[in-house]
Amino acid sequence: MLFQLPSFLIFFVVFAAGLLVMPRALRLNYVLLASLFFYAWWYPPFLAVLLGLILLGWAGSHLVARDRGWLALCVVAGLTPLLVFKYTDFILATLGDLTGLPLAHLGWPLPLGISFVTFSIVSMLIDVAKRRDVKAASLRDTALFVSFFPHLIAGPILRPAQLFPQLPNIRFDWAAFAPHLALFTVGMLKKVMIADPIAPFVDRAFSAADTTSGWEAAVATLGFVTQIYCDFSAYSDMAIALAGMLGVALPENFRSPYRATSITEVWQRWHMTLSLWLRDYLFRPLHARLQHVARYLSIVLTMVLSGLWHGAAWTFVIWGLVLGCIMALEGMTGYSRTARMAKGPARWGFIALALVVWTFTVVLFRAPDLGAAIDIYAGMLGLRGWGDWPAGATQVVVLTAVVLLFHHLDQVPRILAAAARVPAALAVPVLLAITIACALIAAGRPESFYYFDF
Repeated sequence: MLFQLPSFLIFFVVFAAGLLVMPRALRLNYVLLASLFFYAWWYPPFLAVLLGLILLGWAGSHLVARDRGWLALCVVAGLTPLLVFKYTDFILATLGDLTGLPLAHLGWPLPLGISFVTFSIVSMLIDVAKRRDVKAASLRDTALFVSFFPHLIAGPILRPAQLFPQLPNIRFDWAAFAPHLALFTVGMLKKVMIADPIAPFVDRAFSAADTTSGWEAAVATLGFVTQIYCDFSAYSDMAIALAGMLGVALPENFRSPYRATSITEVWQRWHMTLSLWLRDYLFRPLHARLQHVARYLSIVLTMVLSGLWHGAAWTFVIWGLVLGCIMALEGMTGYSRTARMAKGPARWGFIALALVVWTFTVVLFRAPDLGAAIDIYAGMLGLRGWGDWPAGATQVVVLTAVVLLFHHLDQVPRILAAAARVPAALAVPVLLAITIACALIAAGRPESFYYFDF
């Protein structure tokens, strides 16, 4: 079920109605069953993978709670399904290219949300082992932590301390409904009215990268910058909104990243729960070991692994490497701190430069392979000529301008605070009408969320 489709709205209405009449003692069991149903809707056989990961996380957390010596083995076990499903074919293809051997590929589809589920389980194992305030939970609570349907497929990535204490308070929260409906509607608008209309132009340009003109390559890259933000932040908005209606506060995942003054700050504002996860579970352990040898190498390694997490392809590895090198350079020179402290026109100059650099790097993120990335770069540099202004390009530019114009307002706390000032009796009918209209539009051109592939 896609959040923006009528089928999900029907699911949520039925689920909420059931939650309202469900005895308190049965609420968590009911939410768990609904979450498993939500996941199974996509492809029922992969429910077995999710259940297996839940069991592994539950058993592993109890093992490491008794003896931290089990932690490394449990973390490796938790990562294994992700490695098998996501990286086996990449490894085999790389070995085949290096050796010339015709190695067979598995060709297995990637279970939805496996990257996000895996990161949640790994954080649970590490926190139970190393933090006194995080205890091993029951099987049901572990299953809810992993499968709670608002965040299940694409985050925000949760830590045990963020969700376990809130589980007993799950209920349909009428007081929170109106402001969180506003947040859900904002997500709907970003997904259905901005990201999805831009996607076809971007897809056409990147699928025929070797023939794109300068204007096509430039507008498609600009369009993808807008699409990826509006698509992924829309999912995060909708996930936070749905959880908020159920009395659960999920962490903010985006904070106007295109107003960042450096690439370092972009990653402090973009997919924040991933950035914090990488900082706490990867960067800090690496930095503790490498700071006396190569102080900034830990940043580069962290970003390379972040790139690999995003996708099993060399484009993602190089994307992470480039970003890591830029961030290391910003740290070594003090650029990121200088940029953050800048005021007035100088600050806007830093923001513009950060956005330009980010725009150039996302070509590697979006391109299907290195050859296509090189072709898009060649087009952006005008090496094949600029050509005529492409059909559909004006829409992409206008939508991008709208996003950038209101970007400073696109933050979860601001949206919730603004919505709370409007009487619910006035806001709710309007918001429901917009949400339903967007759902009907989306039903005619259903587009998956971009990060479902990760």
